[in-house]
Formats: sequence, structure tokens, C-alpha cells
Amino acid sequence: MADKTSKKQPCARYDSLARRILLPEFRFQRVHFTGHVNTHLAPPLQEFVADPLSYRNFPVIIQGNGEPWDIGNLYLVHKLQTEINYESRTYRGIADHLLDYLRFSESEGLDIFYFPVNDRLKITYRYRQRLIDQAVLGQIGLGTGTARINAVVKFYREIMRCRLVDENFLGVEPFKDVYKYISTLNNYGIASAVKVQSHNLAIKSRVSSEPDRISDGGKLRPLDVEDQEIVLKSLLSSSREYQLMFYFALFTGARIQTVCTLRISSLSGPLDKDGMLRLKIGMGTGVDTKSGKRMVLLVPGWLVNDLKIYSKCEDSLKRQSRSFYRDAGDNYLFLSKNGNPYYTSKTELLDRREVQRYGSGGGGHNADLAPLQDGAAIRQFITEILLPKIYLEHADFQKFTFHDLRASFGINLLESELDARGEGRTTEVLEYVQQRLGHSDKKTTLQYLNYKSRLKWRASVQGKYESRLFKYVNTSAVSVVAGVPSDL
Repeated sequence: MADKTSKKQPCARYDSLARRILLPEFRFQRVHFTGHVNTHLAPPLQEFVADPLSYRNFPVIIQGNGEPWDIGNLYLVHKLQTEINYESRTYRGIADHLLDYLRFSESEGLDIFYFPVNDRLKITYRYRQRLIDQAVLGQIGLGTGTARINAVVKFYREIMRCRLVDENFLGVEPFKDVYKYISTLNNYGIASAVKVQSHNLAIKSRVSSEPDRISDGGKLRPLDVEDQEIVLKSLLSSSREYQLMFYFALFTGARIQTVCTLRISSLSGPLDKDGMLRLKIGMGTGVDTKSGKRMVLLVPGWLVNDLKIYSKCEDSLKRQSRSFYRDAGDNYLFLSKNGNPYYTSKTELLDRREVQRYGSGGGGHNADLAPLQDGAAIRQFITEILLPKIYLEHADFQKFTFHDLRASFGINLLESELDARGEGRTTEVLEYVQQRLGHSDKKTTLQYLNYKSRLKWRASVQGKYESRLFKYVNTSAVSVVAGVPSDL
């Protein structure tokens, strides 16, 4: 079966042609003994049988000379054999980190087991320094450097622990283990110290928090109300499915995998007394969440009605007819023109596997291979269509991501609840927002409150100090308003 080459071409930072490809379908093979020949000297007859269980879009690392990287691929296969859950996106991330290490190795002409006595000369130490240099030059983020060196350390730990390498290399030291103690608080507020294993190649990625970002599954920038209006206005000329996907994220706080794996059957429940649909999502519902967490989304009734109308329109029905589930009631709500989902759900992967095994499930339709989707079409829509459209009228509009809509919902909800309940009931408001956003840790929710307070304080202080200090600033600005140059 033909493979799918990664879009990530050889990195310009290294003199290497190594690359990563994706196998549309990967299966293990097992040996099946079929009997013996007449002579006792001959080995038993055997044949290789493909395991019925398949893994979609499995990454394979190819060296610069065009040959598979044996130890790197062996590590990925071993990881697949010993772990319960498989997600292509996770394995691709690991493979890409190891690919970067392989490119460095080939570019420097160093074997990945080059470990002389002098630590500074070891390939792992030299790679760490290269990552730091790249971060200094702005070629990669510090967080990326941290993730890559940690992936390399895990790689060496595992191949040595499981003796996947020649015994001559088992005694080498690619790095030194370091143990740290981290102070934590349990649910009762009792402090304790947890011993954590680390390594001396760790790259410290602690940077000062960004005042206009919230750390909630990524660095999110909530859009203020004016920016939200600009986005919604620009969406009016876009296709209906994109409008509804953006509405769902902005008015419920759902993540991209939740929005894209909504089912038509998800809309069948009754509205509560407040006119909201209490939509169950997460493991067992067919609608994906982060780590499969079960929670309830409150969906406004007007949006539920619009979604139902869309699910029955001619365009939507055509897309359903081209999809894996066809006219089944548990089909995706949002599908592309060729019938593919915008984000392949875990349920579909299991349903396709059942079809492959038993010829049933998935609405009774075939399990032909289809590319796994991870929301890339939505990200491409924002970058190539929506933002250029916005820039025509708002040249200074800042870039945003689909995930930023979740943060925008969080801030909108926080402010409306504080207005309704009063500033004196902050704890109650935080608990409500935490529940609506599905945060496991209240510290994450607290960031929304701190963000709101920080912006309010910053605006107040900025205006005061500028109006006073600019009285004595020698500037070339032509006009000055309230002591502040109008063009600053």
C-alpha cells in the first residue's frame, strides 16, 4: 500500500535528507505454523499472517540514504506494542522529534551512539546545545527545544531498558539522571513533596507569563468583544458549516475536536427551563473531548435550532450520502464536500475496525481507507480565507486560532456571571465557569479571572502614567492629546 509522505521536508537547519512518512495502514504480522515436512531435519512449515488489528497513519522515519531508520522505527513499534492507546497525532509528534535528532546526527556525521568520556563531546549534549542555539536565533521555540530533548531522552531510556540495542551500548551514558522534589497540594490543602525523575540535559523552558495569554490546552488569546464582532461579521459571507462551527465554539467553549465530532443525534435532547440543551460529551457519547473527559455542554436553544435546520438541508444530506456513516442517525453533523469529517472521531476508528473484521458496523458501509483528519481544514480556513478577508478592513487585526474562541467564551461567561451575581461572589462564579469549561484544576479557571483583572489594571495604570509622564517627553509627534502623542 502506498505511503503518504509528510509535508515536513528536510529541515534547512541541517544538511540531511531524512524524512518522515505515514503508512495509511500498519499491521503486525504473526507467525502461523502450518505443519511439518517429512524430514525431521527441516524446520516446521510456517507462514506470516497479518493481524486483523490495524493502525492508521503510523509514522515511519526514513534516513537520508533512503533506508528506514531501524532503531528509531523499532522504538516506535515497540511503543505501539506496549501501550494501550494509539493516536496517530501523538506518534507523529514523537517521530518528528526523533527525526530532528536523526537529521542533526547525519548533518554532523555522528553516530547516535557516539558517547566519548568527555560529556561535552557526546552527541546528546551537542544536540542539546544546538537546540538552545536554535531557540536563541528564534528558529524554534524554547518549548519545542524542551520537547525534543525530552523525546530523545525517553528514546534512549526505553531502547536500553528493553535491550533493543547491541549489548556493547548498554553501559554508555547518553545523559545523567537527576531527581527533583516538587511541592504539591492535595484536594484538602495538605502540602507534600513528590520525587520526580529528570535528567541533566533538561532545557529550562520557564519564561515569564504572557499578559495577553491564558494557558488552557495551549497559549490562548481571548478576543475582546470588538474583535469577536469583526470575526462574526467576516463569517457572514462564508459557508454555513463554518459559520455554525465557529458559533458553537464561541457560545459553548467547546474544543475543536468536540465541535468537529458532534453527531446529528447529539441534537435530539430536550431543552431545559433556561432554553439550553444539556449535551453530554466525552467517552461513550461519540463526541470527543480532551482525554475523553465526560462533561456536559450547555448549548443555546437558538443554536440547536440552527444546527437541526442545517443537518436537514440539501447540501448537508449530500455530504452525509458520501460519508462513512451515510444516512445513519449517528453521522457527523459537520462534513466536508467529499463526505469526510473535519476531525476523525475515536468512534469512527473503532467502527471502521469492526467493518474490517466482521463486515458490519459503520452503518453497514465499507471500511475503505480515508485520510485521518485533525482539524487542519479549519486552521487552513482561518489562515487562508478568514484572516485575509478581515485584513481588508482591519489591517491591524491580530492573528487568532480556533482554540482562542474557547478562551473568548470563558472571558465572556466570567464577565456576564460577575455582572449578574456581583463581584462579592467570585468563588461561586469561578466554580460555575470551571464546570462550564470542564477544567480539572481550578488554577486553570483562575487564570481567566486574573486575565480580566490584569487587563483592567493595565488599562487604568497605562492611561495615568502616560498622561503624566509625557508632559516632559521630548518627542517629534505633531499633535498631543491629553499629554500623550496621538501617533503613539
